[in-house]
Amino acid sequence: MDIHQIQYLITIVDNDFNLTKSSRVLNVSQPALSKLISELENVEQIQIFTRGKGRITGLTSTGEDLISHGRTISRDYDDLIKSIHDRADDKTGTVKLGIAPVIISTVFNRAIPKFIQENPKIDLQIVEKGAYELQKKLILQEIDLAVLVSPATYPSVQEKKIYDDSVAVWFNKNHRFHNFKGPIPFKEVAKEKIVTLDDSFMVTYQINQRFNRNDLHPNYFFKTSSWDLILNICSEMDDAVGIIASPIGGNYSGTNIEHRDIDPNFPWTISMCSIKDVYQNAVVKYTEDWFINYFKEHKDHIND
Repeated sequence: MDIHQIQYLITIVDNDFNLTKSSRVLNVSQPALSKLISELENVEQIQIFTRGKGRITGLTSTGEDLISHGRTISRDYDDLIKSIHDRADDKTGTVKLGIAPVIISTVFNRAIPKFIQENPKIDLQIVEKGAYELQKKLILQEIDLAVLVSPATYPSVQEKKIYDDSVAVWFNKNHRFHNFKGPIPFKEVAKEKIVTLDDSFMVTYQINQRFNRNDLHPNYFFKTSSWDLILNICSEMDDAVGIIASPIGGNYSGTNIEHRDIDPNFPWTISMCSIKDVYQNAVVKYTEDWFINYFKEHKDHIND
């Protein structure tokens, strides 16, 4: 029996013996978790859990003893790993940070150069992918941190919000929305030819959710990973509108285009994300804290 098996058993107990909930927390399938329990009891020739009607209902006396000692072993193991890593210089090492390209160019365009300048001994490796791919990489621990549009879709992702803005609708000055006063009603947006980011982006997932909740059937004219192409299309076509976050469109240099907020308000919140209950080494923790503090200090000047 190894430390990870012990920690899996503790997770099951802490989630009231609910294997469905435990498997979500552990990011494993329920059949795999059931198999682990069965194999562990067979190999060790012990019965850890009591069962009723095919379900785990509690701990046997052997299981209670195992979990009690296992908690002590798990704490000692975590303390040992933490002690080993904390001896390293917290400003030296490699950190893999996942960010969607559109967020890099709008929200992180100043933060990243400043971090590199202030921390020359940290090898900051940027992984540019869409939100879904970044979440998978984070869960598989292929990256240390991810910058995602909130909310994340996996319950094991821990979010720390660093930036707030909104999603807007973009159109040229000959479009009918030019004559609207104030925010554009979402039901009116649904009537237009819509140009937006492709399905790998979280904002598009959120747009689809909002359409579905309101029983609206949008006409997606074009999807792309290029935000400037979206705005170029809107600039050239009088009957197309773009849906992207306000800060992204703020980089556009064209003069024949404008934007409005959407009614009801469509938030665009960015979070620094890690995995719950996974130990971060000192350099990763330092990097996470550095970016969180940077955005606290510069929240009024990000897009200046």
